[in-house]
Amino acid sequence: MNDTLAVLHARLIDGSGAPAVEDTTVVVADGRITAVGPGLAAPADAQIIDATGHSVLPGLIDAHVHLGGLGFTHHPPFGGRAATDDYKAARDGALAYGVTTQRSLGDFLNDALEVREETAAGLLAGPRLLTSGPSFQVEGGHPNGTVWGGDPTTVAAAARMPRTPADAVTMVDQLAAAGVDLIKVIISDSAFLGEPHPELKLPWNITEAIVTAAHAHGLPVAAHVEDPEDALRAVQLGVDDIEHLLVGRAEPPNQAVLDELLDLMAAQATYLVPTMIAHQRGATAATDARTLRYGSRLVAQAHERGVRLGVGSDAHTAGMHGWALQHEIGMMVHDQAIAPLKALSAATLGNAGLLGLGDRLGTVEVGKLADLLIVAGRPDQDISDLARVSHVIKGGQLLVNHPEQKAS
Repeated sequence: MNDTLAVLHARLIDGSGAPAVEDTTVVVADGRITAVGPGLAAPADAQIIDATGHSVLPGLIDAHVHLGGLGFTHHPPFGGRAATDDYKAARDGALAYGVTTQRSLGDFLNDALEVREETAAGLLAGPRLLTSGPSFQVEGGHPNGTVWGGDPTTVAAAARMPRTPADAVTMVDQLAAAGVDLIKVIISDSAFLGEPHPELKLPWNITEAIVTAAHAHGLPVAAHVEDPEDALRAVQLGVDDIEHLLVGRAEPPNQAVLDELLDLMAAQATYLVPTMIAHQRGATAATDARTLRYGSRLVAQAHERGVRLGVGSDAHTAGMHGWALQHEIGMMVHDQAIAPLKALSAATLGNAGLLGLGDRLGTVEVGKLADLLIVAGRPDQDISDLARVSHVIKGGQLLVNHPEQKAS
């Protein structure tokens, strides 16, 4: 099989945030990008994609997904890979919208690890996957006591609920031995639990033990937290990224605390993954609308203060894989006034850095893995063009091919 591929006459958006370059050729061989430049000739043996009127950019990266629990329709129980079509729907939806890498933050441990390995081996067509497996959470809290309704099968497969710091260290050691890529902690969730519920927050001494043990194994820690005060404490303890923040917030946050939090996150290079699409999907009441406004202001402030933004959809929770990430990127542009090029860079190069893959993914440049998205139009000028997917290439393999998607 010919493994050399050339994309001709494309408008290059390389993922770095640099302006687009017209009439660019991208050559791929053996799964990697081997040449990039305006007007380059294609190798004689290359499969040709004529991208006239199209833009080529790095494959999108979704920093926050769940492979199970499609639309919360399986609770309880959510059901694992064998019991539902959720995992296949996740792979298919992601690829259809140009997502070539995903980070799973809370799934059945064995299922997620199997999908990761089978995808890496080419046995499944889907995005490359990083996973935390289960998430650390407090007994009776979110999601074991809310969404899952205490279902024992789901709790056993997708939760870890330590009662002491020593328990936490043992559980982290076990997950590291199993081969997870990171650790996920759920510290608080006001949207599902309401406030005040201090007894349903993960205790700080346990959180600290988790972070210390994870870092000893070289594993980053993603923290699900929605209150700025809790987020500040989590960042002080050394978590590597904050997920969500301000979900379900009916009142404006304390600006002084928020300022301190954002300044510390910028100083420590702690990422923020706001998952605004997850908030929007459930927005019906006035309090939800206020939450969206507070969240949009927060993201804009974080961007202005130099906080590193990750881009995650919280799919399946927030909707179909792939579509939800595209919508999240659109919200960055339309609701948070982030320039399209910067939003695209956040979802490619930025997310690659968050996932520890910046040396392999995130930009269209020689030597990197050939994960490419080709769309009709100019998404750096009109972000809605990002959904006009014509081709998706992952590791040099053409997985989505819709040449009928023409530039207008």
